[in-house]
Amino acid sequence: MKLSIVNKIISAIAPLATGALVLTGCTKESNGSYEVYAPVDSLAATFTVTPVAGNDTKFVITNTTKGDCVGTRWDVGKGGGAAMGKTTDTIFYPLAGTYTIKMQALDKRGKLYSAQPVSITTTKNDAAYDNLLKGSKMNAGDDQFWGKYDANATKIIWTLANNAYTATTATRPTTASVNGGIYQAVQVVANKTYRFTTNASYGVTQDAWFQVYFGQSVPGDGKDYSDNQKLNFINWGTWTAFSGTRTVDVTFGASGTIYLVIKLGCNASAGHFSPQGISVTNVDFRRIQE
Repeated sequence: MKLSIVNKIISAIAPLATGALVLTGCTKESNGSYEVYAPVDSLAATFTVTPVAGNDTKFVITNTTKGDCVGTRWDVGKGGGAAMGKTTDTIFYPLAGTYTIKMQALDKRGKLYSAQPVSITTTKNDAAYDNLLKGSKMNAGDDQFWGKYDANATKIIWTLANNAYTATTATRPTTASVNGGIYQAVQVVANKTYRFTTNASYGVTQDAWFQVYFGQSVPGDGKDYSDNQKLNFINWGTWTAFSGTRTVDVTFGASGTIYLVIKLGCNASAGHFSPQGISVTNVDFRRIQE
């Protein structure tokens, strides 16, 4: 009986002893991993902005952060937001204005450290990036630069006054549907970004539309224009007043002539352009990509 008990005790102790040997033999090996063992030093993020000699539109930006900086995140103030980039880069600002440049330095653990922002001011536009439109301010006589078309027999009435080009109808509401607009032909370069901006104002409309197109087809009387719409002012069924600026960026697959068309219309018999009509001014269309 005693022998049996002893055997059972030995059998129970043996696995524990084996486990103890395993645990004793399992030692932590050296590990050079930065993420596990090395201390993390904070980065003091810094950068410089240097104008390119003889050029008011280009600046060299350089991440000058000391220490273990492994990446650079830039926001160059052009509306595109922040993105990882080069340690040193040349930035192009084709339009005169003030821009705020921001930089963040990235350490080995993926932490970002922000530098003090730097603001720069450019005083002139690059000539290749000027407004492509003539008569854009809608001053007296600027209507000579704008073509007009009407898809329907009843025409839109355009009036140039008070630095605005205003569309109205013969009656309000109109007794017959109107559909037409104004346009200019401009030359564009393929795969470059262009920006369209205009000021517009109108009261509460009804059964009306107000859109901007950038098409290759030529506008003409007797036909609706539907080539490459990029901007819509009035949401159908939401008849609210508007006064302000709208902007849209566009690119083109081929170089050549495109027609910038500002199209308006309204349906009979309740449609109208609001009591004061629909006005546009300060119409701007220019290339913004180098």
